[in-house]
This record gives sequence, structure tokens and C-alpha cells, in this order.
Amino acid sequence: MKVNSIQSVMPFLGAKEVKKENKISQNTTQTSPQQLAKMPSAETFQAMNGIKPRTKNRPTPIVHSNYDAAKAIADAGVMLSKEDFKNVKNVLSRGDEQTSNVMMQLSLIKSGDIEPSTVSHYWETGKMNDNLAKDLDMVYEARKAGKNPADVYVPTVKSQKEGNAKTKIGDVFKVADEDKIYVKTSKKDSKQLDMDKDMFVKLFPPAKRFTTQQQSIGDCYLVSTLNTVMQNPKARVALYDAFHQNGKDVTVKFQNGYGEYKYENAEVPKDRVQKYSLKGSTGIRILEDAYGLDSVNKADVKFREIMGQKIEAKKAEVANSTGEQKVKAQKSLEGHEKRLNDYIEAKKDPSRTIVVCRDDNYYNIYYEEDENGLKFADLKNDPDNKSDKFHSAADFYRGALGGYNFEVLERMGFGGFRQYNLDLEEKTVTPMLKKDNFNEDFIMTGGTRAGGSRVENPVAKSAGIYGFHAYTLEPHKDEKGELKMRCTNPWNTSYDADISYKDFLKYYDSVSIIDVNSYGKKLPLEKQPYKYDKDGAVVGDNKNDGEVIWFKNGGRKPVLPHKK
Repeated sequence: MKVNSIQSVMPFLGAKEVKKENKISQNTTQTSPQQLAKMPSAETFQAMNGIKPRTKNRPTPIVHSNYDAAKAIADAGVMLSKEDFKNVKNVLSRGDEQTSNVMMQLSLIKSGDIEPSTVSHYWETGKMNDNLAKDLDMVYEARKAGKNPADVYVPTVKSQKEGNAKTKIGDVFKVADEDKIYVKTSKKDSKQLDMDKDMFVKLFPPAKRFTTQQQSIGDCYLVSTLNTVMQNPKARVALYDAFHQNGKDVTVKFQNGYGEYKYENAEVPKDRVQKYSLKGSTGIRILEDAYGLDSVNKADVKFREIMGQKIEAKKAEVANSTGEQKVKAQKSLEGHEKRLNDYIEAKKDPSRTIVVCRDDNYYNIYYEEDENGLKFADLKNDPDNKSDKFHSAADFYRGALGGYNFEVLERMGFGGFRQYNLDLEEKTVTPMLKKDNFNEDFIMTGGTRAGGSRVENPVAKSAGIYGFHAYTLEPHKDEKGELKMRCTNPWNTSYDADISYKDFLKYYDSVSIIDVNSYGKKLPLEKQPYKYDKDGAVVGDNKNDGEVIWFKNGGRKPVLPHKK
């Protein structure tokens, strides 16, 4: 029997190749507070140029006077790649809402408040998500008023009580005479983080915290989950909470993780393969890296744990058998003990990169085994490491066979989550998503249908939807009250695409719905978004072979794989 400790109805969402982002060099000049104080407000800036103000629904283009786009780019003092220059020039010449936005962004690039890479993907699409837009407006308004954006982003107050009253959920503040900052977690409460203001701004700078791009490694499940958590004000405390500052360094520890990981000078080490690391804020990049390291430790813990259980079972079998059966059991016991000892010795050898072998059966990933228990191998010999693509176990575990959104959430410390198979449970999911307050207390990730292929082929390219891929999902109602779905591709989290609910059910086969109030605690039974039987298992999740039985403590119990 194969041991499967990470099994799910959701397809693991795997490898992809993406084009390298054009290199963008920056030549910024600092603008004095006196100069910035003379800048018009965002609304005035737009009005002066005949532009409608930024609105949630994004206005349609309107007529604009002739504008010298090339001169505007040159005045900003920024060097752009040919592709980015073309995109910016195109937007500046259109005379619509995006024109106003880009003009503002160029001024912020010139002042050194944002990097071109923060908004370069937006220049290509011409659209941005609301959180990114709000952050850019906040930075611009701060500069216009002659203020340091960091002081507006992390305001200083006299007391925690004042901070609770003046800030919004998900925002941070500093209490005077205290080094460590606070994040507001609910309408009336806040939590102190283990970092100071400067460290927070370095890890999660405004605007850039909402612009993440997955690179050429199959961890869309991870990147989409990190983005989902960051986008939700109540949930993002889980990301901030993982960091612990020690001078200029930070360590990362997930609530349900398998170790602690130190990052000197709060930076991803330079020896990491660049194309395997996402593009985005330093904090999100570190979390991605740490998850890979944590996955190595998890595999090690699971290997020793499972092999230990098997050895104890073999010992009991030897003790309770006789004759030929006893001889056979003894031989099997010795084989298991040798396998475990060989693994322990191999892990001690710094010249070897050991990974636990896994068997991919489309929807499921198993730990592979033979007559001597779980198998392991040098990474370069693992059949899933095609052409010796991966050189570190962390990258291999994180991206070779993909992974699961719900496992990331579980490791972060969320307990109130549930996975739904849309083919079987659409009638359960739809009423939940129609609730007006759904997005306040729940976040959702999902996977698109594979369509018979393991490659992320385009399905609805204009909406950024590809098959066999993971997404941040946000249900909402349009002006007619019809349910729609906002989908965010981890290849470019600055852009949200709206699709009809009918298309959502057509393109997606599974979703994970997470109660954000469950972070760091086990919710009372009545607070969970699903029902249990007398044993504490979720009703309706053990109908078919290969699915997972979920428990109210956030854990799960694998059942037998699909029969072949």
C-alpha cells in the first residue's frame, strides 16, 4: 500500500515556463519635500489633464489633449526597456484613466518612492487591482503633502487604543516610544508584530506588496495563496506574523511549520536560482523561499515518522509470528531498519542532496515505497527532476510536482478551511458565494480544469485564464446584482480579471474556501463553514476513493487512492 499524506481532490498545479521579464534600470532623482508639496492632489492632477477620477469600476476612455509621452518619460528620469517604453507611451497617448495613473506613477518613480518593476505589468495590461491603486494614491498624496510616505503608511500614534480607533483592519501603526509595530486585526483589536517600522517597510513596501509575479517554477499554488492572503485585510496578519526581527536580520517561522529560517539583512540569499524566485516585495519573496525550506524539513519529518511507524509494526509482526512467516517478517524488518539508517546517513553527507521519492498519479502525490519502506534518492537521480533542472531540494519540493493551496494555508496557521469539488458540490458553494459579507470573512483560491493536459494552456487568454493553474478568487456582484468572479493569475497579481459565474464553473474544477477568523485558533463547531458527523469528520467528503476526510481541528486524514 502506498502512503499518501498529501492527497486531495484538487489537482496539484504545476510547472510552467514564463518569458523573462524585461530588465528595467532606474535612474531616479530625489525630489525635495518643498517641491512635492506643490504637487496637485490626485484628483486635481486628473482634472487638470481632463481625466475622470479613479473609480472602482474604471471609467471608459475619454478625449484627451495632445500629450508628449516621450518627454514625460524623459522628465521622470527613468530608463525603460523598449517594450516598457512602448507600453507607457501608448498609455500616455490614450487620454483615459490609465493615462492619469501612469503620469502619477512616473512622478513617484522620479521621487524614488516606487520602482518601475512595481507597475510595469500594469503598463502592459492597462488595469490594476484596487489594493494596488489605493497604495499608489496613498504614496502620491503623501508626497504631494510634503510627507514621508512611510509615515503615512505606518502612522505613529500615542497609544494602542488610539491606533485601533484610527486605522483600518489590516493596516499597521506604531505606538510612540515602542519599537515594535502593531497590525489591526479586527474592528476593536490589534496585535503587536515582532518587527519595527523600518523592517516592515522594507519587507512590505506600499504598492509593491500587491504586485507579485510567479517565475519559471511550478509553484502557482503557493504564489496564488500568498497573494490571496495579502489581498485580504483580515488574513494578511498571517504573513506579517511569520517574521521575527533580530537587528537587521529576520527569521521566518510558519505557525504549523517544521522549522525556523534565518535571512541575513532581511534578504533572499544571492545563491538562489533567480528564475525560480518570484518577483515582488522582499517579504513575499522570503516567504516563498522559506516555504521551500520548510517543505524539505516536512519531508524529512514525514519520512522518519512513517518509517518509524512501519518499523514498529514490523517488530510487532515478528513478535507475533512463527516459522516461515517470522523469518519473512524479520527480513522485512531488517530491510526497513537499513533503509532508515541509510537515509539518516545520507542526510548527514553535505555533498548529497537527498529527496524523498514521490509518485504522481495525476490528481495525487504519493510518497513512493517498496518492500523496504519509503524510497529516497539523490536529487539528480530523481525521475521528476528532468534534465537535472533543480539543484536544491527546496526548489524541487516547491515546484517540481506543484502542490496544494490548502496545505499552504494550513501551514500558515489557518484552521477553518474546506476544499470543494465544483463538479460534485456546486450547489453547496454557490449560495455561500452569494452572501453579501462573504469577502469580509472568507478568502478563496481555486484551480482551473486540466483539460487533459498537464501544461498551462490558454483557456480564456483575455482574462488571463489558463488550464491546470491556481488562482486568487473573489466573488462579487455587478451593478445588476449578478454574481461574477474576479480571478487573479499569479503570473501578474497587479491585474484582476472579471468573468461570469457561468464561465467560472466552466473553467474551474475546485476551490478552497478559508475562514480568515480561524487564523491561529480552532474555531467553535458552529463557526465552521461545514458540518461534521459524530466522529468529527466533515460530512460528504468521503464519498469517493481518493478524496480527503477533513476534521474540525483543521487536520485531514487520507483515504485509499483511486482504484486502477
